[in-house]
Amino acid sequence: MPVDHIVIRPFESIHDHEQCQALQDRVWGERFAVPVNMTVAVAHHGGIAIGAFERESQHMIGFVLSFVAMTHLPGARNGLSHHSHMAAVEPDWQGRGIGAALKQAQRTAVLAQGINLITWTYDPLEARNGAFNIRKLGCICRNYLRNVYGVMDDNLNAGLPTDRFEVEWWLDDCHPQYQAAAPQVDIPIPADFQAIKRVDMRQALDWRMRTREQFERAFSEGYVVSGFREDRSGVCYRLSRLSANAAII
Repeated sequence: MPVDHIVIRPFESIHDHEQCQALQDRVWGERFAVPVNMTVAVAHHGGIAIGAFERESQHMIGFVLSFVAMTHLPGARNGLSHHSHMAAVEPDWQGRGIGAALKQAQRTAVLAQGINLITWTYDPLEARNGAFNIRKLGCICRNYLRNVYGVMDDNLNAGLPTDRFEVEWWLDDCHPQYQAAAPQVDIPIPADFQAIKRVDMRQALDWRMRTREQFERAFSEGYVVSGFREDRSGVCYRLSRLSANAAII
């Protein structure tokens, strides 16, 4: 089905919330899903629940879910942000712009609330997510969370500590400014982390622990993730130092 047969809109019914839970089941496995009562509570109390639907059937193929949160970051209006807790796209629809359309709809909705910052977490070793979040959307990261969700046994996370980047997506003119004279740092990651996990969990754990140490050290020295590169030499994050007069420090 062509992408122009897809409509992006807020959840409008209990059936939309039920479809959201079913989609989570397909992506992560049934034991992982955020239930209908929680997505309804978020949507009815300042949160944002937006879905991507096939126009004719109204079958949900993707969604994004976020809620209002307090933040200490000085660039955030009124000390508030949105935390984007979950986002997913049906596997058969991935790579066709659905995720980007959902995030842009979320951006519009968050700005309409007078909020200029969205944060979320993702596994820094998942190259596809790094390319989308850092390179395509322009997020930055300066916060590394160790095993933040504890033990998870869903389809994507089983077997390893749930370390995460917490990224910042600044929606207005609070864009990061970097020190031109400071050296940049590249930290490599695997091109396909899930493939490594399927064949050699020990190697996957080595990637987790080695990059954990590298990112934590870089962040402690004032670096932030500012770019993402994929080429013949491999896949890596680029880290830069924020300028002392950056509005988002």
